[in-house]
This record gives sequence, structure tokens and C-alpha cells, in this order.
Amino acid sequence: MMEHSMNKSFIAAALAVAAVSPFAAKADENNQLDNFFVAGNLGQSNYRVGGISDKTDAFYNVRFGWRWNGIVGAEIGYADLGKGKDNTDFVSTWAKPRVAQLGVTAKYNFYNNWYVTGHGGYLRSRTTAGVTVGNVSASEKSWNNGWYAGAGVGYDVTKNVSLALNYDNYHVKYGRAGASQSQLNTNIAAYSASVEYRF
Repeated sequence: MMEHSMNKSFIAAALAVAAVSPFAAKADENNQLDNFFVAGNLGQSNYRVGGISDKTDAFYNVRFGWRWNGIVGAEIGYADLGKGKDNTDFVSTWAKPRVAQLGVTAKYNFYNNWYVTGHGGYLRSRTTAGVTVGNVSASEKSWNNGWYAGAGVGYDVTKNVSLALNYDNYHVKYGRAGASQSQLNTNIAAYSASVEYRF
């Protein structure tokens, strides 16, 4: 099962590289490989999974990457999806996913300094989930593969600095798929504001 998941991961990464390689070749011909960037998002996560429906936790994301000709490129990043919680009188359940991400990114200026962005790709999640009954608590960690995608609209404040509003979706799994153990699949939404700095 692990080998099958790894194969899927390598295929996803290869497709991401293949998607941007034509742009890389053209940019290299023109000596225009530029627009390295760092971006930070801060906002709110929205959990709707199982008994958890939590819209109150913080979300943050940090990404590094580059775009050929300022339009399309690749990125790596890390996201903290907050902590989804569900509390009853005697039982409390929670989940804390953290993800590393690798994908493609695009930015298009459609009117003066206004632009739209999109990104998506592969993620590797580490989710810690737990339950507390009375004074007794238990937790367990799970590592899984998944995907993410998002879009935003923003404004170039200067040549190097941009501000944007964004929506992202993270498809995160918990547990191991198999005959003896179930696997939980969920989509976690994130709404955020972001700052991007281009070198």
C-alpha cells in the first residue's frame, strides 16, 4: 500500500514538472528566469468532517517558488490547517493537520495592477487526532498523501509587493485504507488574506 501511494506521489510530481517545463525552456532561451517569490497567508479554516463542524480556528500558509515570465511556475510550501474540534458534555474530539505541499502556481494581471492567481498540486499530511472522555485522553498520528487547490484575487501594491484574498481547499486523509482499518477523507476549506514578495 505504501509503495502504491509513493508511486502516485512520484507520478503527481512528474506531471507538475512536465506541465511547467515548456515555459521553463522558453524562459531559459530568453534569459528571463525570474520572479522568485515568497508568500504568506493568514486566515480561517473551515472543518466539516464526521462530527466536527468547526469554523473558528486559524490557518496559515507559507510558500516559496518562482514563475517564468511572471505567469506560471512551481511552488513548495507548508500549511497549518488549525485544529478542528467537537465538544459534547463528556467527550471532546479534535484533529490537527499539518501539510507540506508541492505544486504549480500561476498569476495573471487582467486590469492594471489587479490580478488573479491559481495554484494546486500534491500534499503530504501529518494529522494528529485525539479524543478525551472525562479525564482520559488518547491521540494518534497519521501520515498520508493528498492534494490541494486554490484561487485568489489581488492587487500589486508595488512592483515587488502584492496583497490578495484567497480560497484554498485541502484534501486530507487520516488513517490507513485496508481491510482492518478505515481511512477518513475530508476537504478542509481555508479563507485567507495574503502578502507576496517577489525578488
